Amino acid sequence: MGSTVMNRAAWALAVGLLGVGAAVMAVHASGIYLGLEAYTLDLTGTWSQVPVAASEAFDELEAMLSDQGTSPAELAGISAEFDDAVNDLAAIVAGFPTLVPVPLVALGVEISLSWVVIDDARISLGFLDDRLVRGAATGLAGIPIPDPLFETTIDIGEGTASVAADLSFSTWKISIDAVKRLDLVVLGVDVAVGVDVLWGSILPAVDIDVPEAWDDGVQAALAAAHLDELSWGALGLHAGIAFELGLPFLRLYAEARFVLPISLDVGWWNLRAGNLAGGLGMVIRF
Repeated sequence: MGSTVMNRAAWALAVGLLGVGAAVMAVHASGIYLGLEAYTLDLTGTWSQVPVAASEAFDELEAMLSDQGTSPAELAGISAEFDDAVNDLAAIVAGFPTLVPVPLVALGVEISLSWVVIDDARISLGFLDDRLVRGAATGLAGIPIPDPLFETTIDIGEGTASVAADLSFSTWKISIDAVKRLDLVVLGVDVAVGVDVLWGSILPAVDIDVPEAWDDGVQAALAAAHLDELSWGALGLHAGIAFELGLPFLRLYAEARFVLPISLDVGWWNLRAGNLAGGLGMVIRF
C-alpha cells in the first residue's frame, strides 16, 4: 500500500511540473512537433497470468455446476478437458511477443534556450483511445469497426447463451526534454534527455445473457478473470537521438529513445512499461 501511495504521489508531482512547463512553453514556443510516437509494454509477466485467470474463472464455473447437482464423475471429466485447454492456451501465449509497441498521436512544443549545454527545451503529449481509432478507421480508411466487436449465441444444453464483447482503451504519455542540436542546413541531429509520465488501461466489456440458474456463476467467473484490472503506468527517465531532414523551418524527423522506468504501476496483469520508445513526424520551426 505504501509503495502505491508513493507512486501516485510521484506521478502527481511529475504531472504538475509537466503542466507548469507546458503552460510556459506554449506561450514561448519556437517550434511545433506533429506526428506519431510509440512506447513499449513488456508483457513477459502478463502472458503467464493468462492461464491463472482462466483457472480462477473455471473454479467459479465448477462451483456453480457442483451446486446444480453435476456428478463428481462429470466434473472430473470437465476439469480434465479444461486442464488440457489451459495447457494448450499456455503453449500458445508462450509464443506471443513479449515487447509490443503502443502507438500514440503526438503533439510537442519547443522553445530555444541557447544555453551552453542545452539548446532547446521541449514538452510533448501523446494520446490514443478507442474512439480515436474507430473514427480514424471509419473516416480515413473507410473500414468500419463492428460495435460490439464480437457477438454470438451458444447452445448450453439448458437453453442458449448470448455473448457480446467489446473493449474500450485509452493511453497517454507526457515528456519533457532538454535538447542539444547539431544543425547542418538540411540535416539536424538532436540528442535529448528527459522525463516521461505515462498511463494506460484496457477495459473489456463482456455481456453474457444466460439462463437464471447460470447467471451468478457466470458473473463470478467474469469477476475472477480480472478483466477490470488491465492497467499500467510509469514514471521514467529517457535518453534519445533524433534525425531531422528538410528545410530549416519544415522537416521530417525520426527519433529513438531508451527509457529507464523508475516507478511502475503494473496491476494484476503485470503490464510493465518497456525500455524502448520512438517517434516519427514533422517539425515546424518559427
